[in-house]
Amino acid sequence: MNFRVLHKTRGRVHLDLAVRRLDSREADVLYYSILEQPGVQNVQVLYRTGQIICKFNPTAVGAEKNLLDFIRKADPGDPALAEYVPAVSGRATNEEFKEKIAVKVMTRVAKRLLLPAPIRALWVMKNGAPFIADGMKDLLGRKFSAEIVHASAILASILTGDFSTAGSIIFLTELGEILEEWTYKKSVDDLAQSLALNISRVWKMENGEAVSVSPSQVQAGDKICVYMGNVIPMDGIVYEGEAMVNQAALTGESIPVHKEKGITVYAGTVIDEGELVIEVKETSGQTRYDNIVRMIEESESMVAQTQSQAERLVSQLIPYTFGTAALTWLLTRNVTKAASVLMVDFSCAIEVAMPIAVLSAMREASGHHMTVKGGKFLEMLSDADTIVFDKTGTLTRSIPKVEEIVCMEGRDPDEMLCLAADLEEHFPHSLANAVVQAARERNLNYGVPHSKPEYIIAHGIVSEAGGERVIIGSYNFVFNDEKTVVRPEDQEKLAHLPAQYSHLYMAIGGVLAAIIGIDDPIKEETPVVIDRLRKAGFTNIVMMTGDSERTAAAIAAQAGVDRYYAEVLPEDKARFVEMEKNAGHRVVMIGDGINDSPALSAADVGIAMKEGADIAREIADITLAGSDLEQLIALRELSVKLMSRMKNTGSVGIASNAAILAAGILGLVTPGTAALLHNTSTIALCLRNMQNMIPPEEYYKEGGYT
Repeated sequence: MNFRVLHKTRGRVHLDLAVRRLDSREADVLYYSILEQPGVQNVQVLYRTGQIICKFNPTAVGAEKNLLDFIRKADPGDPALAEYVPAVSGRATNEEFKEKIAVKVMTRVAKRLLLPAPIRALWVMKNGAPFIADGMKDLLGRKFSAEIVHASAILASILTGDFSTAGSIIFLTELGEILEEWTYKKSVDDLAQSLALNISRVWKMENGEAVSVSPSQVQAGDKICVYMGNVIPMDGIVYEGEAMVNQAALTGESIPVHKEKGITVYAGTVIDEGELVIEVKETSGQTRYDNIVRMIEESESMVAQTQSQAERLVSQLIPYTFGTAALTWLLTRNVTKAASVLMVDFSCAIEVAMPIAVLSAMREASGHHMTVKGGKFLEMLSDADTIVFDKTGTLTRSIPKVEEIVCMEGRDPDEMLCLAADLEEHFPHSLANAVVQAARERNLNYGVPHSKPEYIIAHGIVSEAGGERVIIGSYNFVFNDEKTVVRPEDQEKLAHLPAQYSHLYMAIGGVLAAIIGIDDPIKEETPVVIDRLRKAGFTNIVMMTGDSERTAAAIAAQAGVDRYYAEVLPEDKARFVEMEKNAGHRVVMIGDGINDSPALSAADVGIAMKEGADIAREIADITLAGSDLEQLIALRELSVKLMSRMKNTGSVGIASNAAILAAGILGLVTPGTAALLHNTSTIALCLRNMQNMIPPEEYYKEGGYT
């Protein structure tokens, strides 16, 4: 793009582009692509004037020259640059509402300055008619709402010939609605951006083989393969295969849906069983954003009990507001005082400010890489007393490491690791990830030919390679379920496995072929986090694992949990959660694997680790990034402070509106002033509720939550 330099100082340059104006999309492309350039620290794109202000690191060699060269060559219409722009940036929303407010204010000023009084009166009656109609509709339906109160104030002013007051009420009410909608949509946009689907690799079909590529390398019409337990990254139509797809995040359906050739599948859903080859129809990510917004909207139907109670209270106050206005008129015969009373709407602070507090808490959590799917989960977390942990990848490190490979029958360790990695790659779990990572670190080509692997939850994987049946999994699965044979000369190796490692057993043709020893030590922060959770109010801290009794006992002692259960199956975890709930406990479940999904679903609050299986993240109510258990402390504190803020919002909202009502009865404020004060107090609460509840420096602070 052509430009001229308006001003330049050390580390800062102000450019004027050779365009009169940029649209919001072009401005976003330039903003996000420039921000990615080396040395750039901050960018402002002034889309109305076609100008750019960039701040960069002045000590970075060549930063200014590279920046100017990039802008000179940049084309806002370039699809490659458009990839930098998130599904929603918020710029379009902000500009839309700025224009709405500007038009509303300018129209108001122009009418008062240019139109004669009779025309202004007609204009007021025309604009007031929809308010009066909505109020009458609710009145006839015996629904006591804020619309009835506002309609009464407008109608009373019109009938008494006070068109100026009626016009002020209409203008301030409409302006307040715009501002409230703006704050709400901004909260939704911020949250949606933080929750947008981020897929780093996709299995693309090339020449009959699945090749791992970046999503940017996939175009509409390409075919991708999605395996069991993985998220479907793009909208498309099933080209090959059958699967049961969990669409809970999209449709709310609790039962997986059968998908086969010719049926449409959607980005963000997860394959529970089977695998699919999908012909891609949509790669832009826009459909996923639409789904996220829908999820956020649905999350408001999962409002906290605190909000529901407050809404019931204010709905009971509306008839009293109307009755107070009528009584004021009867006693004073002053329509202005009565209209002032009618401008008080107790419901706004509850119906607008409280949802914004919930959205803001969800956004704040996402800013620290914690995804929360609804306000009610934060409320339940705030008073939960029981927390159940999976062991592997949750209390222990999320990236275990392969420490040894014990081979039988003189087999080659690298060959065994290649075969294990090729089977485990399609089924994400911390132990599977360790096997795959070990193969990569050794630069092994683990593309071993084999049949379609079958994953048996909480047990292992079954496949076929070289004409022989191959299995890999737990001791119980390999020896008790599959009846694997151990050669006499290998018995000594089996008997002297290091006790500090978890083990994966692999058999080929019914005979033990290799044992992979994986070091999965407890996370350094686990004992501290367990202690702080206990101080935060959790009185029952439990660990459940499919590992052996010996391993479970050692980890439980190190972690400091109250109880532990070993060698449990997925259904055992879910059954335990249900038992605790039936006993009157509020239960939180934390896990990261496919086998944790039933318990995550059964718990009052299911929390998944982000590096775990896709299906666990989709089913969970809350997702934590990485493996940092310190986030649990911050999450508990956030939930407690959200409940405090919501209660405070209700109290302040009712108190401020009661004060305005009293001022109206006493004739201290006009209806227009009452409307202004009411809207101002509501917007002030909304703005307050958009602020973070925990200062950034207090996240993960030692010593318990404050």
